[in-house]
Amino acid sequence: MLTRDTQELVVSGVTFLVMGMFLGNLILIVLGLFPIVFLALGILIGQPREVVITRGGEDQKVWVDHQVEDTVTATVRGGVGLVTLSDVLPPSFQLDEGTNFKAMWKGPGVREASIGYKATCAKRGRFQLDTVSYETRHPLQITDNTLREHPAPRTYIVQPKPLFVRRIRERKAITRIPMPMEARIKFGFPTTDFLEVRDYQPGDAYRNINWKVTARRISSRPSALQVNEYEREGKKVVWIFLDSATHMALGTTVKNTMEYAVRAALGLADFYLGRECKVGLCIYDYDAHEWEGSYQRLREALDLDAAFFGVKQMEPTIEEEEVEAVPLEPRPSTWSRILFPDLGRKQQFRIMREMLNVDVRYGGESLKEAIHSCRRHIVGTLPLFIIITMIDASKTEGLFEGIRELYKYSGRLRKNPSIIAFNVQGYNIAAQREEEGMAADLLDFRNRPVYGALRRMGVTVINWNPRTQSFAQALIQQRA
Repeated sequence: MLTRDTQELVVSGVTFLVMGMFLGNLILIVLGLFPIVFLALGILIGQPREVVITRGGEDQKVWVDHQVEDTVTATVRGGVGLVTLSDVLPPSFQLDEGTNFKAMWKGPGVREASIGYKATCAKRGRFQLDTVSYETRHPLQITDNTLREHPAPRTYIVQPKPLFVRRIRERKAITRIPMPMEARIKFGFPTTDFLEVRDYQPGDAYRNINWKVTARRISSRPSALQVNEYEREGKKVVWIFLDSATHMALGTTVKNTMEYAVRAALGLADFYLGRECKVGLCIYDYDAHEWEGSYQRLREALDLDAAFFGVKQMEPTIEEEEVEAVPLEPRPSTWSRILFPDLGRKQQFRIMREMLNVDVRYGGESLKEAIHSCRRHIVGTLPLFIIITMIDASKTEGLFEGIRELYKYSGRLRKNPSIIAFNVQGYNIAAQREEEGMAADLLDFRNRPVYGALRRMGVTVINWNPRTQSFAQALIQQRA
């Protein structure tokens, strides 16, 4: 499409040409023909019309803060003019070497150019680059610039780096954190000793289904699938509950409380899986207790007519208008993000895949509701519970309700129930200046009564400030 300036020039040329022919003035005719010839030459030359873009290499899987390298090649055919290429990177990528933008001049022949760069991935997640943008310009600016995109897919999977705790030795001598360091043998595997036949539950292996018993029971009455349960060797189960509430977003988009909590969850999962423990993962919402349950009246409503019998009404009576009843909105349905306990590298891959997608408000249940959702896989195992959250004294109702729920599965009368509250100190993460650091220390001082209340309940409280101490140091400092 012609630009506005070109259209004005053509109109002026036609005007001069008509006036010259009407007045018989050769000079006006020449002035009128000049823009028309200029436009004809520009249209004949044309701007670059065909741009083919290819991307070299393959999809990459890297750790956080590692570099990725990519190359984009563009082949331009037809026309003459300026061509610009732009490979837009995700906001969390930092360009280290090279460039992802290039401008080149396309002459009469075929032009080929490439751009290459190295970028650092600063945030976990799955990043998809679908297209490469390009813009072509006419050398005489007769037509509008053409801005288009060419498909050039590339996928980057940026995995969060686990915080390893393998350097901790002689746990019983330096710390009271219940870490099963003695669990070095393979346990938790089913033996050949038959235990019972029970109903199928989500997470059971299909190979354990007893089809004969299932068919026999279904023939008599409707029944669920029946699964063979075998005796297991001595096993230790670890449940990790990861908080995804809004307060976990404290900090920057790259370094915030949620990112450190995810890395801590991966570190603990890797530690226990490396010792042949069965690890389960559940993602919950710290703030979801605000919507938990429905409103119920504890006592009957007061009969105002009986209470004010004999009292004259001072205001005039107002007739009530009929209002159409509006149905109450149902409570939004909740969903669970649960990985049932399992062993080995397969479970490690599942947890890593889940951690790639974890974000604020990723879970839809409170801690109590999340525990209730996976209770069938907790009963009878006496597991170690690890709650990774940010403790805030202004709202502790959901945390205490969840811990009371865990008592049902760890034993209220036990001296030290196997419950760990791993507190990621988000205010210290968000502090950028010295004054903000002092304010964060004051807020942590306000949380000390909460820590004391949790310890009196038998919970092991671990406070971690990622700015001043490593993950292993936070674990070691919890001395008996």
